[in-house]
Amino acid sequence: MSRGASAILRFTFSSEREAEIIGKSIGPETETSTKYRSKVRVTKEGKNLMIFFESTDTTALRASINSYLSWLMLLREIYRFLESNEGRCGK
Repeated sequence: MSRGASAILRFTFSSEREAEIIGKSIGPETETSTKYRSKVRVTKEGKNLMIFFESTDTTALRASINSYLSWLMLLREIYRFLESNEGRCGK
């Protein structure tokens, strides 16, 4: 039987605000992941987000990391779009 697999990823954003908003946005995903083969925890330290992965095997670990990377890339693009258009929306 496999002992499991784990990983820690750290992401540095351009501001604490960006890290906070993206961290809060991805937070709900960590609550649903406990039902599956991977558990994920997100913490914020200044401009950094740390994502801790614990999985039953390397396949589950890879799938979990890929999902979170996709969500993070999407959230980052949304954040940058909204920042660049701040004040223009709704006019």
